[in-house]
Amino acid sequence: MASLPSSRINSTDQQLWRSLRDGDESAFTAIFDRYHRTLYNYGTKLVSDSALTEDAVQEVFIDVWRMRATLSEDINSIKFYLYRSLRRRIHRMQDKYQTAESIDDMADDEKTPMSIAEEAVQIEQESKDLVSRRIQELLTHLPKRQVEALTLYYFDDFGISEIAQIMDVNEKSVRNFIHRALTSLRQNRNWLIGSLLIFWLLLNL
Repeated sequence: MASLPSSRINSTDQQLWRSLRDGDESAFTAIFDRYHRTLYNYGTKLVSDSALTEDAVQEVFIDVWRMRATLSEDINSIKFYLYRSLRRRIHRMQDKYQTAESIDDMADDEKTPMSIAEEAVQIEQESKDLVSRRIQELLTHLPKRQVEALTLYYFDDFGISEIAQIMDVNEKSVRNFIHRALTSLRQNRNWLIGSLLIFWLLLNL
């Protein structure tokens, strides 16, 4: 894929949105590159089926391009729009299809010998994956709504009112989700370890 012009990379959400509505493909590509990964990560907090999540993300972006001319003219945050759209899309897909837990079979394939530098990169990536899995383990005992609210607030930097709109609940409910989640984590004997792991992961994103 050709690299985007620097003007697109540095464009604000509002500039990209206006260009998208005018049919600018480079603006759409910039939006996709900017938000695809974080949108997918959010989707995995809503449903454990990774294939369904990826399909839902792709359909959200397809709809954005297909309906570009009819999109709202003024928008403050593309990220907010995409998160809310993805949540609704996943719920519709869950209602339509019976989803099953996906199990990834990790098979060790024969690989060619790696250089020391390549091994170092692999070790670093495996360490990040291990930390990420440990964080997920600490959150598994929490209800999904609490995990979602916690993720949107601390990891995705949404405000309480924005989270309420994304989750289709009132602001009091959002505050309750976050408070109960933090209370549960603090009562967990692994709270300190979990906090350190989360801090380490954020530094390495």
